[in-house]
Amino acid sequence: MVTSGAAPAAASTRDALITGEAVLLDLRPASFAVRMLSGAIDGAVQLLLLIGGSVAVAWAATALSLDTGLATAALLVTAVSAYVGYPLLCETLGRGRSLGRLVVGTRVVRDDGGPLHVRQSLLRAVCAMLEIWATAGALALTCSVIDRRSRRLGDMMAGTLVLQERMRHRSAEPLPLPAALEPWARAADLGRLPAPLVQEIRSFLPRAERIHPESRRALARDLVQRTLPHVAPAPPPGTDQEAFLAAVVAERAFRDETRLRRSDARRRELGAEMRALPFSR
Repeated sequence: MVTSGAAPAAASTRDALITGEAVLLDLRPASFAVRMLSGAIDGAVQLLLLIGGSVAVAWAATALSLDTGLATAALLVTAVSAYVGYPLLCETLGRGRSLGRLVVGTRVVRDDGGPLHVRQSLLRAVCAMLEIWATAGALALTCSVIDRRSRRLGDMMAGTLVLQERMRHRSAEPLPLPAALEPWARAADLGRLPAPLVQEIRSFLPRAERIHPESRRALARDLVQRTLPHVAPAPPPGTDQEAFLAAVVAERAFRDETRLRRSDARRRELGAEMRALPFSR
């Protein structure tokens, strides 16, 4: 149950992808298993390019009687094109996507969610020669498993992140406001509630019944303790934890929707006034 004395809230340590304009993106990092699948597809393409290019160079060197140094230089260009040129070209033209990422539905972006720069893609490709090709993927796999955002060494150095774009559609049904807490929620101050915390509560409540009872109570208690410092006044003594969370999220959504509707109506009024201005006299 929620007590009226708000306990000190534990700081949120969960990562949230927020842009420079303070917009919370509803995206999640790709898991290392998905990245391994896309990497295997791209690796097969790169090997085909390398083998095909090497065969073409060998045939040209034999047919045209090329100098050994020239043939070696051509093989070097072929290897660089396969290992570095392919990912650089794909990520630049495909806006962070390659053939493997198109198959699994992932994309490379900057840490702030922005589009990838050429220098970042180049740095990732160069690092891949060490952590993927030189170590047979062992270094990249180790880094992806250890890092909580499944980043490999090249991502950490370039400041990038691989996001999972293709996800199962989830209907965003509004949470009902508990009738017993409606008078309190209508008068409470909820404007300072952080957007990442709201997202965590909305993710927890619909699946609460499928969680083990002990874990369910622990998760609800953690969310309540982190929510209470942002809510004034505190809910009535004896309030159920999940009912409190549902009331906070439902009232916050209602106020946001009301504010957006008023803002949209005001923009329409101003637009109508601006269009009628030349004909007002």
